[in-house]
Amino acid sequence: MRCKFKISDRILAALLFSFLGFNLNAQPLLSTYETNNYVSFQQYIYNTDSLFHTSVRPYMIPELKAAFNYDSVMDLYSFRKLKGKPVGESVFNKNVIRFKKGDFGFTIDPLFDFSLGSEKLSGENTWTNTRGILVEGYVGENFAFSTRFYENQALFPGYIQHYINTRYVVPGQGDARAFGEAVDYSSASGYISYTPGRHFNFQLGHGKNFFGDGYRSLMLSDHAIYYPYFRINSSIWRFKYVNMWAQFNQPDNGIDPGMNTYPVKYGAFHYLSFKGGKNWNLSLFESVIWQAIDSTGYRGFDFNYLNPMVFYRPVEHTLSSPDNVFMGVNLAISAHEWFNFYTQFVIDEFRFSELKAGNGWMGNKYAWQTGFKSFNLFGIPKLFLQGEYNMVRPYMYAHYLTTQSYSHYYEPLAYSFGANTFEYLILAKYNFKRLFINAKYNSATFGLDQGSENYGKNFFLNYRDYANEYGNYIGQGLTTSLQQLDASLSFLVNPATNMNIYVGYTWREESNAVETNTYSWISFGFRTSLRNLYYDFY
Repeated sequence: MRCKFKISDRILAALLFSFLGFNLNAQPLLSTYETNNYVSFQQYIYNTDSLFHTSVRPYMIPELKAAFNYDSVMDLYSFRKLKGKPVGESVFNKNVIRFKKGDFGFTIDPLFDFSLGSEKLSGENTWTNTRGILVEGYVGENFAFSTRFYENQALFPGYIQHYINTRYVVPGQGDARAFGEAVDYSSASGYISYTPGRHFNFQLGHGKNFFGDGYRSLMLSDHAIYYPYFRINSSIWRFKYVNMWAQFNQPDNGIDPGMNTYPVKYGAFHYLSFKGGKNWNLSLFESVIWQAIDSTGYRGFDFNYLNPMVFYRPVEHTLSSPDNVFMGVNLAISAHEWFNFYTQFVIDEFRFSELKAGNGWMGNKYAWQTGFKSFNLFGIPKLFLQGEYNMVRPYMYAHYLTTQSYSHYYEPLAYSFGANTFEYLILAKYNFKRLFINAKYNSATFGLDQGSENYGKNFFLNYRDYANEYGNYIGQGLTTSLQQLDASLSFLVNPATNMNIYVGYTWREESNAVETNTYSWISFGFRTSLRNLYYDFY
């Protein structure tokens, strides 16, 4: 395995946020970014009486508290008999270390993931050894901070190890280094959050963001590893407006292999969410990616994209710029208190005349998502069901300047399958008190490149080096199907850090005309789950 481990920005982030320094929920902290935690309160923010902007994640805890009785919902997972008992509270109900004095307070918790598993068909064992720390706190009512650090060693099942070997990164977590047959990796994230008044919030962080209501996002997802960003959230009347600027890296594009730095690129994002009524929410999205160094020399951060109110496409044309611009729309409809519909449409490039002709022109690059969420299905409390369809045209997210692809390191910033794919997935979740049952099935069809031909899935390639200008369709190339079933049973030990004991099972099959690969993986462990880890990709 070839390894390039760039730790400087992670250490800097950890130091920046950790030097700053019962219940921290009144301060502008972000909610725990993990799917099970979100499901616990999604039924309250998606119902027909809510004016919550559901598609801007991670959510801010003060906004959740304003939308419903957040403390009461979270208290449902507490062991009531242990309340008031310091040791029992720290182990089963609250943060391990809690400190509060005047208008200053913080909490400290260990982070870990200790697991063992077996890939049944190959007979190979798997394991994870993760240790970390989480520090969160506040100064006054308007300022909050959070930092976390993970150090990991792991031996993954074959399909994940293949991803690591070809991309040199552990999915969504960090740069990979060889550790015998296993891998070693670390990551740090954190933010400082300042809310000077009721209408604005400012965040400086090293982390992830997500725009959309789905399991996936075709706009900006949390699939890639952490990145530095600055974000402004503006909330006025029924509008929520997000301005974000971020720095990304693009490995191995003309870089000296002996160097430990990667070419830098920047991104600017606008996301305007309008809650027009209690049962619908319409959002507009635009983003632009540009490289720090181009043919004219060092360009750096382009201050033309700093204006929070400007449209990026006209600016791009004014600058005679080759920057990579995306535009999209997101719609969520609460049809009933137990049923919600959502859809998302994103355009990279588009010619209406070519689309009308129906000739499969390669330059018509767009993606579409539609799905639903259902809460308390069949009248069963805590039963959650979600279905979703994603469709991404060939060459989507790619650019003729490969350093400006919609990516960070070797991972996509949006859809985890890249392009040239359509996918169906369904998720079911149920919990009874502290017992959680999760199941997810997804089926995807996509086209892989054959030889030196670019059929449009790999968005790291120059899309002008296409196999065919016309006649393109989803799944072209080496048509491949993927099916994956994930199921888990977990017991929640402590809701403060989502500490849980779990057993999980994954079955996966990849098949095309060349080969068929099947995996059957069972694992169990003890962990704190405060991040979304996606292992359903290709």
